[in-house]
Amino acid sequence: MDLIDSYVADVVELLPRRQRADVARELRELLIEEVQDGGAEEVLRRFGHPAEVAARYGQPVTLIDPADTRRFLTLAVGGAVLIHLAAFLDELIKPVHDLGRAPDTAWPLVFAWLGVLFARFAARAWYRRRRPAEWKPHRVPTGRINRLGRVAAVVFFVAGTVVLIDPAGALRVVTGGRAAPAAYDALAYDDGFLRLRGPVVLALLVSGIALQAVTAWAGRWSARLLAVDLVHSLVACAVLTWAIGTGPIFVRAAADETVKGIVALIILLTLVDLAVRARRLSVAAAVGH
Repeated sequence: MDLIDSYVADVVELLPRRQRADVARELRELLIEEVQDGGAEEVLRRFGHPAEVAARYGQPVTLIDPADTRRFLTLAVGGAVLIHLAAFLDELIKPVHDLGRAPDTAWPLVFAWLGVLFARFAARAWYRRRRPAEWKPHRVPTGRINRLGRVAAVVFFVAGTVVLIDPAGALRVVTGGRAAPAAYDALAYDDGFLRLRGPVVLALLVSGIALQAVTAWAGRWSARLLAVDLVHSLVACAVLTWAIGTGPIFVRAAADETVKGIVALIILLTLVDLAVRARRLSVAAAVGH
C-alpha cells in the first residue's frame, strides 16, 4: 500500500487542487484492484510514469501551445541572430569601431526580445484556451510572381541607381541648382570608395536590376531562379557589409554615417525578406502551388 500511495501522491501532485481528492480515490481503487492480479511494481510499471498518468486525467497547463513551439523557436533563434548582426553592423559603421563590444550590446536586447516573444505566445495560448477560434480560409501562398510589382521594382531600382551614380547631380536637378553649396559637398563620394568599392556596388546594383527583370519575365519562381535570387541576395548583403565597414563612403562624416545606417537597415531587411519568402515558397511547394 505504501508503494501505491507514493505513486498516487506523485500523480495528484501534478493535477489542479480541485481534482486531487477524486483522482486519488479513483486511482487508488483501480491500482488496488489491479495489484490483486499481480505484483505492485509490475502494475505500476504498466501504468507508466506519474506524469503520463496525470496527463490522462486532464490537459496539462502549457504556457506555449505545442503547435506554436516550432514557430517560437524559429523566431527566438532568428531574432537573436538578427539582433547580434544589427549590433555588429552598428559597430561597423562607426568611424572607430570595436567589434568586441557588439555582443555586449546585443545580449540585453536578445533577452528583451525573448521576454516579449514568450509573453506574446503565452498570451496567445491563454486566449485560445478561453475562446477557441474557428478556422477561416485564407490565401494560399503560391510560387507566382507579381509581374506588375516586379516591373515597378525595376523602375525604382533603375531610378535609384541613377541617383546613386551622381547624388549631387540628382539634387541639382531636383532643386534646380538652388540648394546650398554645403548640400552638394555633403553628397561627394570619398575617393577611396570610388576606386574599388563603388564600382563593385554598382555592378551589384546592375545585376540586381537584371535579376528583377528576369523574374518579372518568368512570372513564377522556379528552383533555379530561387537559388540564383538567394545567392544574389546573400552576396549583396556581404558586399554591402564590406562596403560600409572598410572605409568612408562620403567625404562628410554626417552624410557618411547616415548612409551607412540606411545600408545596414537594408541588409537586415533583406535577410528578413529572404527568410519570409523561403517559408512561403516552401508552403507553396508542399501544397502544389
